[in-house]
Amino acid sequence: MLRRLGPWPRRAISSGPDASSEPGVNGRFVAFWAAPLLAVMAAAAVLIGLATYQLTDRAIAAGQLAANRLGGPLVRPAPGIAGGFPRRTGAITDPAVLAIVGEFGQRFRATGNAMVARARLTADPASGVGSPAGQDVTDSWTSGLYGQPGHLDPRTLRPSWIAYYGLDTNGMLGRPAASIMRLMRGLTGPVGPVSAWPVAAGQRGGSAKCTMAWLGHARVSACGWATDHTIGALVSPARETAVRELATLMVTMRDDLQRG
Repeated sequence: MLRRLGPWPRRAISSGPDASSEPGVNGRFVAFWAAPLLAVMAAAAVLIGLATYQLTDRAIAAGQLAANRLGGPLVRPAPGIAGGFPRRTGAITDPAVLAIVGEFGQRFRATGNAMVARARLTADPASGVGSPAGQDVTDSWTSGLYGQPGHLDPRTLRPSWIAYYGLDTNGMLGRPAASIMRLMRGLTGPVGPVSAWPVAAGQRGGSAKCTMAWLGHARVSACGWATDHTIGALVSPARETAVRELATLMVTMRDDLQRG
């Protein structure tokens, strides 16, 4: 029979260096710094977001500016061939053509001169009007009369034609969407509300519209484009060239009327 000699020995519990520390101290230490760290991280996230937004906004603005300037300056003098159409040289002898082209030139120049005068004002970043203060805004003009071989005027049975006028500046004419509406109003003249509709501007960029106008007692198709520094317009008697057709021709002619 076994006899119990005494109580079982208890295993000694070794005490580490943290044994004397108060329970929960580490947790309170972490909680004390958690709130400030979260605040710093939140502020950093906001700053990063604002910086990203500003960079994106600047990139979009730069992209839009590059698109507006994609067309480049106008070719001066007007090229001998534009969109496959040859330029007609010599004096205009047809009185009806002379009347249309003459009034077209007067209205285009009046509108262009008003836009150049506006561009010479001190820049207004909010409206996009004007050029940098102190910049001397210069303007240059060009024009041409182009024939359409194989396309006859149903009244005279002579080759149809398209008249072209363009204005180029080293300054900022304003937003293309606003400039093209000013051009359309100028071409239609004081005949009441302007009915103009947007059309494709083509790879040269900017904004483009077409309208109907009365020039030299004749109804004409008129289409034009505007970038931040250039405007151009084409007209042709409506009986010869419909507006839809002129809008298509404008895109192809711009490839030759403007430098890339």
